[in-house]
Amino acid sequence: MTGTVPLGIGKMQQLSWFNLWHNHFVSGSSGLSILTVLTNCSSLEHLDLAFNYFTGVLPTSIGRLSKSLSYLALNSNEIRGSIPDEIGNLTNLTLLDLNASQLNGTIPSALSRLPNLERLYLHTNNLQGRIPESFCHSKKLGLLSLSENMLSGQIPESLGKLPQLRDLILHHNQLSGKIPASLGRCQTLETVDLANNKLSGNLPPEVAAIDVSQNNFSGGIPSTLASCKELEYLNLSLNAFEGPIPPLLADLQNLQYMDLSCNNLSGMIPVAFKKMKMLQHLNLSSNMLAGEVPKGGAFATLDASEVMGNLGLCGGWINLPPCSHSKHNQPSVSKKVIIPIVVGIVILIISLLLEAFSYRYRSLSTPSLKVWPPKFSYEELVDATGGFNDENLLGISNFGSVYKGILKNCRNIAVKVFKLQDEHAHQNFSRECNALKRVRYRNVIKIISTCTNLDFKALILPFVSNGNLERWLYPPEGSGCRLNLSDRIRIAMEIVEGMAYLHHYCFVQVIHCDLKPNNVLFGDDMTASIADFGLSNLIFSNSVNFLTSTNALRGSIGCIAPEYGIGGNLTTKGDVYSYGILVLELLTRKRPVDDMFNEGINLQKWIEMHFPNRISDVVDNCLLTDVDESKKSMSIVNKEIMFNLCYLDGIVYCDMIDGFTFEIVSEKMLL
Repeated sequence: MTGTVPLGIGKMQQLSWFNLWHNHFVSGSSGLSILTVLTNCSSLEHLDLAFNYFTGVLPTSIGRLSKSLSYLALNSNEIRGSIPDEIGNLTNLTLLDLNASQLNGTIPSALSRLPNLERLYLHTNNLQGRIPESFCHSKKLGLLSLSENMLSGQIPESLGKLPQLRDLILHHNQLSGKIPASLGRCQTLETVDLANNKLSGNLPPEVAAIDVSQNNFSGGIPSTLASCKELEYLNLSLNAFEGPIPPLLADLQNLQYMDLSCNNLSGMIPVAFKKMKMLQHLNLSSNMLAGEVPKGGAFATLDASEVMGNLGLCGGWINLPPCSHSKHNQPSVSKKVIIPIVVGIVILIISLLLEAFSYRYRSLSTPSLKVWPPKFSYEELVDATGGFNDENLLGISNFGSVYKGILKNCRNIAVKVFKLQDEHAHQNFSRECNALKRVRYRNVIKIISTCTNLDFKALILPFVSNGNLERWLYPPEGSGCRLNLSDRIRIAMEIVEGMAYLHHYCFVQVIHCDLKPNNVLFGDDMTASIADFGLSNLIFSNSVNFLTSTNALRGSIGCIAPEYGIGGNLTTKGDVYSYGILVLELLTRKRPVDDMFNEGINLQKWIEMHFPNRISDVVDNCLLTDVDESKKSMSIVNKEIMFNLCYLDGIVYCDMIDGFTFEIVSEKMLL
């Protein structure tokens, strides 16, 4: 929508929710007078004018908005000037978002008068001065984002008194001094991003889960970081850390991103890093490391650029000189003269190259708190999807929406945008990233990249032109039969292949937890791929505690394994059960939640009631049109299905709850 907002909106005194997010509205001749007229709406609780083209300065009348207002988002507009002290009168605010504007001046201490404030976004502005000490009074503050401003001075010690502080985002400012050790007292602290500042001193061992790249820190890397078992992202690059890399960092089994480049680290690369199964980005370049680069594990995909600039490293497999493990004869007199000269020339050339590399590296912005460095910006995705236009909407789920996008190079993509209002959205986003980040298998969907910031999370996936199995199995009335028996058998086989990979051959065992037709996608050649890992569970080889269904019952009604309903552990057997339901659905074209199933009768019991004499009453009519062809196909694939089911989990489960067995699916049903 375009134009100006009618000022008559202020006459709606009972208005409680006003959301104009992501349109093309502009200010009138009187600037942000819309805020002034809304002061008449005494019941207003939610006000969102973000992502428009409003201009002007924030009026002091903003402090006269409804006392009930708890959500105020004016971000991503062209609002300039300073933040008025009167904003401190909105004492019921839980969220205030003024990011990505043109605000200047200092951060008013009046913001500390907001006793209920939980999230404060002021990043990407032109704010100057110090971070107010008075923030210590904001006892409910959980997220403080002040990055990409011109803030200076020290990080206040008083921030360590915030009992609810979870995310502290201060990167790309001019902050100096030491990191206050008091932050270590914040028991709920999950993320500290201090990259691209002027901080110095030693890294406090009390503070972890941090990005402190491009500062002036010195001293050793604290081995106490190893106690932060949930740490996923660690960036200590472009500082002056020295000494050896603590081998205890290998205990961080959830770590996905570690950058220690451009420091003064010495000694050998810890061989124990090989066991870090989740680690997908490791950069050790431009240090003083020596010895052999370990092979295998996390080092299997290591690139030469990620160890360059360490003159003492060896290992011919990565464009380094081979390591010598045996003693050689003493060099001749000529070698004693020639070798130092050659080495000196090489060192001089490498030093010049490293200086150029270091200058270029420092000129680039450092990725902040991403699972891996993103390849797409939010703006690129907006352009690709037409502003997330409904015409490009491919589907909607409980956790978000999927849009078709076309990049500037004409490549088609699918963009899965997570609904961050949902309390589980961040967790589901993390699950999908963890499950798919290193998957490369033809029957499992892969992630191309991600786009994530404080208020937006999306996965960029390959665009599948032929939709999902739900669409093909249940076409509109009158569309006829779209899948013959051979098609359905092939699809069943390809799903089994994907599940076998996830259960037994992936870098970490993945339990999908929601296998159903909606989550089976078809590419251009109609190859089936398993998708949507938002409910998945990852099991490491050293895991001893499995997540049980009493903690989180995962899956779709009709497809969940019965043992989950009585507190059973989440295991691969649950996926096998869901697969069995899917095969029955393929053969009968009946959803397990069909209205016909009630009073204790479900899909599998309905089939058993008709077996063996009335089996034609349950098989999809489309499969009965050519009986001879069907019999031939069934006889060919029967043993193959049995083999693949055994291949899937080592045994054929013949004693599942409720009498449902794979023997019914593979032997009785198909025969």
